[in-house]
Amino acid sequence: MRGLSDAFLDDLNGGCLEYLLSAVKADDNLCLEIREDYLNIYYRGGNLYCIKKDNKKESQYDFFFDKNYHKHKGSMLSNFSDAIFDKLISCEDYVKYIPVLKTEIDLWFNEHPKYEREYQQLVLRENSYSGSDKSGNGVSKDTDYFVVDIEYATRANGSRVDIEYAPRANGSRFDMVAVKWLSTSLQRRNSQNASLALIEMKYADAAHDGTAGIVKHFEDIRRFVSDGKINALCDETENVFNQKLKLGLIKGIDKELKLNRETKPEFIILAANHKPEKTVFKRELEKAIAQFPELAQSIDIKIATASNMGYGLYANYMIRLEDFLKG
Repeated sequence: MRGLSDAFLDDLNGGCLEYLLSAVKADDNLCLEIREDYLNIYYRGGNLYCIKKDNKKESQYDFFFDKNYHKHKGSMLSNFSDAIFDKLISCEDYVKYIPVLKTEIDLWFNEHPKYEREYQQLVLRENSYSGSDKSGNGVSKDTDYFVVDIEYATRANGSRVDIEYAPRANGSRFDMVAVKWLSTSLQRRNSQNASLALIEMKYADAAHDGTAGIVKHFEDIRRFVSDGKINALCDETENVFNQKLKLGLIKGIDKELKLNRETKPEFIILAANHKPEKTVFKRELEKAIAQFPELAQSIDIKIATASNMGYGLYANYMIRLEDFLKG
């Protein structure tokens, strides 16, 4: 189950990892994602650090950087070796190295663009912690959804894995796992008014068809729902949301939540930079719902639209699939 141990939380909140948490909070281009007692730090959708507890050492953590990110022209780490990280001992050492690693990821993405992942992290920022000033004002506390996790993946047996290394076959993948909690003062007074939302981001029209297109995602979520995994995902999402709240990684909320299992979950398709004149998006949606008509009985399928540009997610701008296809 996703979530950190009490000891891990304590190390982030005032312990040996406090410097890392402070660095993430100070840089809104970074996001910290909670896994099964380990962390991923993402930058532009790239996995900058994976941080795991070293059980052989008390209060010690291992930091991992994906060495593939230095395989590009102009790399500052072209002579990369484990010896570089061997010299880094404390959490502060690794945090001070972040600017170098960010540059490596920038250069790698320049040669190998991953726009979908990058925009995915922007959606998380806009709907979890963005725009907050010292008075607590900001965009994220006024949206109707809180993005709790990105790059969610499980194996066929249900165990959680990092998507960087997850096999696609028979497993489940969701770009974003979110909590729908309407931003009206009446709704926010009750911490049990929230429900589960799964978000799939497709960047540009070329992403809608093919082996990883919309039909494939409908197949994945149909299998996930039919396997009875929604309640377990609700448990995980509650836990991660409340732990992020304790770490100060979610803005505008001051109480823990309990997801309402009676409310039908939402499956939201966010088509970034879709050209309306192109027919591929609607065509693939029609194909997907024709192939999996039973899915609409257990989950609300919606299409996200923008609130005057931007990536803030609002309930009134979510169009039901049947209405979208009629339009």
